[in-house]
Amino acid sequence: MKIGLLTTLYELNSSYSLSSVIESQMITLKKYGYEVVLFVHDNFKDDAKVPEGVEIRKVVPRFLLIDYSDFQPASNELEEQAKKVYSVLKENMKDIDVVFEHDMIFQGWFMPYCMAIHQLAMESDIKWFHWTHSVPKPPPSDITYPHTLRFKLPANSRLVYLNNASLVRAAEAYGLYPKDVRVVYNPVDPRLLWNLHPLVQSLLQKYPILEADLVQVYPLSTTRMVDGKQIKTVIEIFAHLKQLGKKVCLIVPNAHANDKREKQTIAQMRSYAFGLGLQEGELVFTSLEDPVFEHGVSRDVVSQLFQFSNIFIFPSVSENCPLILLEAMLAKCILVLNDDVHSMREFGKENALYFKFSGIDGTTTHTNPSLFNKDVAKIIIAEYESNRALKANTTLRQQFNLDEVYKKQILPLIHEQI
Repeated sequence: MKIGLLTTLYELNSSYSLSSVIESQMITLKKYGYEVVLFVHDNFKDDAKVPEGVEIRKVVPRFLLIDYSDFQPASNELEEQAKKVYSVLKENMKDIDVVFEHDMIFQGWFMPYCMAIHQLAMESDIKWFHWTHSVPKPPPSDITYPHTLRFKLPANSRLVYLNNASLVRAAEAYGLYPKDVRVVYNPVDPRLLWNLHPLVQSLLQKYPILEADLVQVYPLSTTRMVDGKQIKTVIEIFAHLKQLGKKVCLIVPNAHANDKREKQTIAQMRSYAFGLGLQEGELVFTSLEDPVFEHGVSRDVVSQLFQFSNIFIFPSVSENCPLILLEAMLAKCILVLNDDVHSMREFGKENALYFKFSGIDGTTTHTNPSLFNKDVAKIIIAEYESNRALKANTTLRQQFNLDEVYKKQILPLIHEQI
């Protein structure tokens, strides 16, 4: 299937929000195997910003446009402009199955394109999807042609709106039933928004980081991760979080993992985690991604991974001024700190949850360690559920990434019968 994105762009400027929406559509459609054609003005200058594999057709005519949103009389040039657009689109869309366009029906500035789209839609088998980014209002009862075309859906078309709350209003503006309007959210995907390190991009593609409810990043030296950093405690708490219904991902950027002994320790921790019910992808050691990372990863990688995290469980037995704790604080994580290491209160203050995990300042023995860690998991969940900012961030990460918007909203759209 070949999908055309019809625009009047002459550049892909990130300051223009619609450019980011179109860019995300190109990337998503290419990722899922469609042939993609970007239709732009003949003076388009940002070829290098167009995703690899997307064909650029610089054919969309340019005019000195007039805003017809006030329903003023048509100019003498309007019909000729519409004919020119129609002729160009008819010639250059012969191989196109589906067209996405944004605001070219509704916006008064795009009247020549609106007229051409209506004519071409009546004469071809192309499926059209018309994104409306503004809040549409029903037209006055006495408007005449060509203004009526701005409030009428072309043939073989669906109206696409951005939310369900105003769906009825959008339908009424075009004289449609709500069932004839489709909702597609604007994606905000951190993989596009942030300039991520290739390793971080790879981890996001391979593992369910975006989908998880609770994500922790635990940077450490492999030589100290069991006795010093008590990673088994973190693993067990994460297993309980999963058992309590949360989707989890524990990412361990581990250094000093090139020796046979350390590799054996990693294998033991993975086996321990899997025995508790965690699965592949819910516990990630960066040293296993490529031998080049066995000595550790760059600070950029750690900092970027922290941007995806929202929980930091830190049962370390001894700390002075731990940089990873400070970085977790910078990432706005829920802090779960070891009350048997007194220095942690100096940094976490009253802004953390404290539990006795044993450490340099106290030895605590729990009668039933597993039950204790399960209680810790329950308290973490209670803290998370009451934190609106973290939950909003998680909702964005889970529901507004490219893959989720495609699978839930764009995929059904493309393949439905009109």
